[in-house]
Amino acid sequence: MMSANMKTITGPRMAAEMRNRGALGVLHRFGSIEESVRDFEDVQADIELIDCLSSKTVERILANSTVVSIGVNGDYKERFQELYYIGARYFCIDIAHGHSIMMKETIEYIKSQKSDIYVIGGNIATAQAAADLIQWGVNAVKVGIGPGAHCQTRTNTGVGVPQLWALEEVSSITEQFSDVLLIADGGVKMIGDIAKALKFADTVMLGSFFAGCMETPGNVYKRADGTRYKVHGGSASGHNKTSGTLRPEFVEGITTEVPLGDHVKFLLREIKEGLQSACSYVGAHNLKEFQQKCVFIPISGGGKDESKF
Repeated sequence: MMSANMKTITGPRMAAEMRNRGALGVLHRFGSIEESVRDFEDVQADIELIDCLSSKTVERILANSTVVSIGVNGDYKERFQELYYIGARYFCIDIAHGHSIMMKETIEYIKSQKSDIYVIGGNIATAQAAADLIQWGVNAVKVGIGPGAHCQTRTNTGVGVPQLWALEEVSSITEQFSDVLLIADGGVKMIGDIAKALKFADTVMLGSFFAGCMETPGNVYKRADGTRYKVHGGSASGHNKTSGTLRPEFVEGITTEVPLGDHVKFLLREIKEGLQSACSYVGAHNLKEFQQKCVFIPISGGGKDESKF
């Protein structure tokens, strides 16, 4: 599991807790370079390590414990250099439309600078996009155009690809490369959706699913009736795009109130138990067997109702 690189989902506290629980947090990029550097350093300070580890082992674990995000324009080169300097080695190049010349140029720049960089590129939704990003040098592709709960790309632009179709298409390319991962990003409303995504994906990135967790960034507010909530917005929402000085002319996401929830460790435990049960139902001992044995079938409207969707 990965927590999404959204401003209201993954800050230092969330990233550290994800790592401590065997998952991975992807820090967002919506802030100054100094803020991104400070966030990464804060995560390193909060990660739990065994005392007997050697200093070299500790350095390697910390470098691989957190993914940082950069864009493809503005100060992305300076942001990359500063984050690399303080120890970041896993970089997510995160833009709404990852199958673009700007993505290609950013990948080539990063790969030309250092040889020990792990690059995640996205978002994409087609087999051709996956093939191109892999040729350009990514180590993982992030798949999802428009499926997020707070994403309005499909309604505001008319552009999008059904998520399971996109995952199947992209997996036809990534399965040819044993060292390239497929990350499913978006469309998860319940744990069963994670199991379905893992039919094709190696990893699932969660945003809204974690939105109300104690560890996510942002303030907790109290309503008149005593209930508490947080504010959650998609990466393309005005909440994120107004983090700078320019007013956004057009946004593709919304911001909503979400009830204050539990600690993320309890959600991760529920996910683990749900996936274990999913494996048992299809006769799989692990996720690799699950991918081989899991079969999708079309269902009727009545079947959908029975499935409680």
